[in-house]
Amino acid sequence: MSWRATGQRRIPVTAKMEGNFLESKLPAKAFATLTTPRRVGQRRLAESFSAWIQGVQAHNRVTLGWIRSIEKDSQPHIHAALIAAVRLDCTHAAMLWRAMVAPRYSEAAIVKPYRRGLCGLGYVLKRLNNFDGDIQFSENITSFAAGNGKSLFRTSSAERRLHRRIKAQFVRNSSMLSC
Repeated sequence: MSWRATGQRRIPVTAKMEGNFLESKLPAKAFATLTTPRRVGQRRLAESFSAWIQGVQAHNRVTLGWIRSIEKDSQPHIHAALIAAVRLDCTHAAMLWRAMVAPRYSEAAIVKPYRRGLCGLGYVLKRLNNFDGDIQFSENITSFAAGNGKSLFRTSSAERRLHRRIKAQFVRNSSMLSC
């Protein structure tokens, strides 16, 4: 969907509903809009996003989950929600993207703490039913879900280790908050 004449964003009802559901289940910690100064291909944009996620994880010393949408408008860009057990350094995340893709382009990255109730995940998912929507979830996203119990599907030992590591981050974070 497009912007309204008043400048407000329009989010389809299905994207709002899905976004609200995911917001109730996932600990979203940051919302990001990532661009480049020049038009780049979708593959290069996705590769840059993966490298950026690794850098954000390394800086924050935490495993991240994410939901991202690559919008293929005249200037391809990414909207993403970062999922984590702890608060993230949004300033560093924005500086990291700028350093990677456009050191002199100050608007290349807007990364802010996620605010519940503003439909940020719905905005990421706004192209959910469009043929040009490229929405992806990180492979580890289910490990962040509230009340996540045993899986109905087989998992590998690496998946189980990752799940335990993410759950340990939640436990470690809650013990630090209680001090």
